[in-house]
Amino acid sequence: MPSFITKMLEVYEMFLVRHGFMIVGLPFSGKTTNYSTLAAALSLLAEQEVEGYVKVGHPCLNPKSVPPGRLYGEFDAVSHEWTDGILAIIYRTCAQDQSVERRWMVFDGPVDAVWIENMNTVLDDNKKLCLMSGEIIAMSPRMNLIFECMDLAVASPATVSRCGMVYMEPTELGWEPLMRSWLQTLPARIGEAERACLVEHFEWLLDPCLWYVRRECKCPVPTQEIQLARALMRMLAAHMDLWLEDAEGNSKAPDPNRGKEMLQGLFVFCLIWSVGATVDEASRAKFDGFLRALLRKEVPPPPSRRPTLTLTPTLTLTLTQTRT
Repeated sequence: MPSFITKMLEVYEMFLVRHGFMIVGLPFSGKTTNYSTLAAALSLLAEQEVEGYVKVGHPCLNPKSVPPGRLYGEFDAVSHEWTDGILAIIYRTCAQDQSVERRWMVFDGPVDAVWIENMNTVLDDNKKLCLMSGEIIAMSPRMNLIFECMDLAVASPATVSRCGMVYMEPTELGWEPLMRSWLQTLPARIGEAERACLVEHFEWLLDPCLWYVRRECKCPVPTQEIQLARALMRMLAAHMDLWLEDAEGNSKAPDPNRGKEMLQGLFVFCLIWSVGATVDEASRAKFDGFLRALLRKEVPPPPSRRPTLTLTPTLTLTLTQTRT
């Protein structure tokens, strides 16, 4: 995807000029895949002995999975002995690494004042981690800190001002790349004709249903379009046991024509219980009527997910009459 490649280049340019930066975006925007793919590409260039590139390792840690004492280290209340924290151990290992490999230390989790304030001395020009034990660990020139988070709602201005920012959003990526990757994980017994049938139904039914749920229905639990598409794929995969092979390599897969008919009915069933299951009781009847009309091809296609609004004289006149 061109937008994904653009964001990957932004991350590459950011780590060249900043030793600490944040990749911000909602789930399914491709944050983890972005830096993982970039690290794999740089490592591949290093294996091919391209000048100026080295291998990249990216140890990952969720800072909200442990208490702050276990994260940075703490003194025992009884013995007064110092116990190193997980972050301090990983940071020290990366800083003392004598190889030429570059280290990206990834913090995959919410950024808040409970733990991030202790990183301010690392993110500024000092580049040093100061622990309560009195130990000071300097960052090596081959280290970078990457913070992967959904938003900065609870991050302090002191932290945000010290970091570079790369923003990603799921709407730029869309569900099509996810579907293409998902098709490669299907059982081998599903032939090309059956896969083409699935792609046709995705392109025919998914976008109109997502558009209708967002425009005309009420969802008690907030969701994203790509999450609903992912739920549809998971439900489809869970009902494909018929195409799986046993230990001896045998399966009960039907012939392609019969398989296409089964997949068509399975797709509609899973569409109802993934995309349609998120609406409230009052919206179920409306979604039912819309889907039936869509299957009969009586519903006009919805507008594009990324429409371009052009203010023409006709449009301006229409808006003015509506206000009046």
